[in-house]
Amino acid sequence: MNISNLGRRALVALFGIPLIVSCLYLGGWFLVALVLIINSVSQFEFYKLAKLKAAHPIQIPAMIIGFFIPILFYLKGLPSLAPYLALTFVILFIFELFRTRPNALLNVATTVMGIIYPVVFFSFFILIREFPKTADIPYVNGGLFIIAFVVIIWICDTAAYFVGRMIGKHKLYYRISPNKTIEGAIAGFIGAILTALLFFWLFPEVVTLKQALILGAGLGIFSQLGDLVESAFKRDAGVKDSSAILPGHGGFLDRFDAPIISAPLIYFCLTLFH
Repeated sequence: MNISNLGRRALVALFGIPLIVSCLYLGGWFLVALVLIINSVSQFEFYKLAKLKAAHPIQIPAMIIGFFIPILFYLKGLPSLAPYLALTFVILFIFELFRTRPNALLNVATTVMGIIYPVVFFSFFILIREFPKTADIPYVNGGLFIIAFVVIIWICDTAAYFVGRMIGKHKLYYRISPNKTIEGAIAGFIGAILTALLFFWLFPEVVTLKQALILGAGLGIFSQLGDLVESAFKRDAGVKDSSAILPGHGGFLDRFDAPIISAPLIYFCLTLFH
């Protein structure tokens, strides 16, 4: 990583991190607005990747459908998702019937995938943040918990990157991501667990030891899996980044690939082990 690229990354982080942390902490419509922006850009980037593989996603209707999913999660919760998706998928199928684009099967498949990943998955951030309302715990706890979620992913990614660069010798998954190493992955996993335990030590009223261990181990595995999944999509499409919207960082999919995969898992663990 050259100095100029590092400077661009730092500048984006300087403005982006306070905004994201504030929205996570405040929750409510602030977080809904943040998720809407991230979802919309990420969904657009996903469809751009799909088009490079000769797919013709039903993009505009699908993005309209995706726009309302975070709002639905905030107002009605998870049970509202199944009937909403069932109806909207039928609408998408009808749209495809009246189009003249080739590859109908691929078109519908990538359209649906662009709604599930990243829109539905990332919208679980809202369910995690709003969990205190259903669990009869202070609302602020949800903000602290989800900030810990993000910090753990960041520490995991940072530890994996630097340890992998310094001592990494054994490739983790060369075909998908040549630069990732087993040593880096182990460091990321350990870093995630230690960060979660530190959070438990600082805020024992927010998270139990069991929850901290589940949070750390879950994010230590699935945040790295999320990175590999998005890398597989990009490699298949023949691109380095999902877009260039974030200078020095690539696209929104590049930055939020880890929480996209991790958020549903953490939400279900939170509900099971509360």
